[in-house]
Amino acid sequence: MQVSQIMIEPVTISKDQRLSYALEQLDKKGVERLVVVQNGEVTGILTYADIADRLGVSKVVALSIKRLHVSSAMTDTVITVGPDDDVTEVAQLMIERGMSGCPVVEEDGKLVGVITKVQISKLVDRFDNVKVSELMTTEDILQVNPVTRLVKARGDMLDAGYSGLPVTDGGRVLGLITERMVAEAMARFTVEVPDKHRANQVRQIRVVDAMKQQPPMVAPDDSIAEASTKMIDAKLNTLPVVEKGNRLVGMISATDLTRFVANKFKV
Repeated sequence: MQVSQIMIEPVTISKDQRLSYALEQLDKKGVERLVVVQNGEVTGILTYADIADRLGVSKVVALSIKRLHVSSAMTDTVITVGPDDDVTEVAQLMIERGMSGCPVVEEDGKLVGVITKVQISKLVDRFDNVKVSELMTTEDILQVNPVTRLVKARGDMLDAGYSGLPVTDGGRVLGLITERMVAEAMARFTVEVPDKHRANQVRQIRVVDAMKQQPPMVAPDDSIAEASTKMIDAKLNTLPVVEKGNRLVGMISATDLTRFVANKFKV
């Protein structure tokens, strides 16, 4: 299967646009990333993670998101793929490079699409005979408590290389926190809190102020097809895996599903 068969239309933005406008576009267009284009050339990528990182910097938090530009947050090292590339090879590239997606460009450099782990994850919808337990992560699961400071949760997420964390209390899942939720909460904070109070109050934001309560969950015996559908319908890239009483036993993510595709649909 070629990339062109599953890629989506790119949403572009200029590096000179306000970061607040970029966040609005991510939500309005229902995408995970914006492609930064200058004079018809791809010069960067902007994701929720980039925005969360930018707004979490202590020297920046005193500024409203409305005063920051895309250029201050975007990633300017861009790896692209071609529309004729094989999807399993692109999936392998994403796993090896730790990427969640990349622009699709033709040989002449023309931007024609975007492919992400979300599009790749959709390819497992026919594998109702493969259980979540066969792909899920069960060891060293990073968890956060609802009253954990958001900046710490984001730092832990970044250090571990995760895009989402289960919010638990006594091992029971209460919610989920993702890069998007962190970015949106930090953005609201920079707008709602007066300038002179931001630097002191940013550390008072708690996970409970940003998390998704009662997120969709799956059981170990559910199929990866069901997990993929739940993930996509809820616009999430990770789901808690629970047993009776919502007790956390693992996590299943778009990365796990992409790894399955990269391995040519084998466990």
